[in-house]
Amino acid sequence: RDALHHNISVEVRPAYNIVSHYAMRPEGKSLNSTLSFHARYSFSFSPESRIGELFPNAYQGIGIASYTYFNHELMGSPMAVYILQGAEIGEIVPRLTLGYEWNLGFSWGWHANEAMNSPRNVLINVALPLAWHITDSWTLSLTPDYTHFSNGDTSFANAGSNLFGVRLGATYNINGAHTHAPARRYISPSAQYSEKSFAQRMTYDIVAYGGWRADRFMDSGKFYVINKAFPLGGINLQPIYHLNDHFGVGASLDIQADSSLNLYGAEIDPTNGNITYSRPPLWQQLEAGISVRGEISAPIFTLGVGLGYNLLDTGYDASRLYTTFSLKAHITRQLFLYIGYRFNSTQYTHNLMYGIGIRL
Repeated sequence: RDALHHNISVEVRPAYNIVSHYAMRPEGKSLNSTLSFHARYSFSFSPESRIGELFPNAYQGIGIASYTYFNHELMGSPMAVYILQGAEIGEIVPRLTLGYEWNLGFSWGWHANEAMNSPRNVLINVALPLAWHITDSWTLSLTPDYTHFSNGDTSFANAGSNLFGVRLGATYNINGAHTHAPARRYISPSAQYSEKSFAQRMTYDIVAYGGWRADRFMDSGKFYVINKAFPLGGINLQPIYHLNDHFGVGASLDIQADSSLNLYGAEIDPTNGNITYSRPPLWQQLEAGISVRGEISAPIFTLGVGLGYNLLDTGYDASRLYTTFSLKAHITRQLFLYIGYRFNSTQYTHNLMYGIGIRL
């Protein structure tokens, strides 16, 4: 049997855009309708392989898409490229399955406007595919999904675009070898894994990352927006206990230095309109907290979410509570790429994180 199963697919995704900014209501007409076209390639591991046995029906790949908001002058004609991963959750009736999928990527071709002041935006998508496997080679799918576009506060305005829609797709399995494995394999540990001791189930990840963000802040009762790239960086120390092959729980020590924190003394230069400001000492631009984490492992990728509390309160601009969402792309057993999104007060976007990590 082939070690890899290869798939190609096409999708049409009509969606409803939740308008959250007046700029998306030109002449009083909301830009609610969107449409996108997608071409995708994915692969899965043979059930006879070790990875295929541990992660049955999981697939991963890459996609490219074009979007229209039916108003090129205001929104442009965005294009996107993204990585994807999904798996079947279970079989409803023979040849009809329910699954999950996520997409993460990069989009370009936007027209900067008062709602989204960036020609490039991050794409995040989650979906629950309902798939009808007509034959071992052909699959039709009907998939409710949600898509979010945002620049991650690298510039303002950043109202973003939130799309709720449905996918209509067709997939061709080049190998003609679709198989279905019981969902219980995702929950119960493999025989080899169940024999591991507590210490053997522990891993220790060290992550170093960087990024940048624009800033907006209050000073002397006035609100200022500075569309400048303020650099930031951080380190995460993450001990993780693996419940089984797929799920892990643990904690993280999160330290971040952010040059946009606690700016003060803002003034507007009357000659050119530029904003001048003063920086605090470095220690007042540090955040240090502890978060609890949960992780879902699959071939190549690990998804993580953390809920944390800042122990180091460095001033008015720091947030006590924060949330992180992350993706680890494993290059080897010990080395992985890292991308994350941090929210302050669990709901306000703060910054993107791009980095690298090692597993001890």
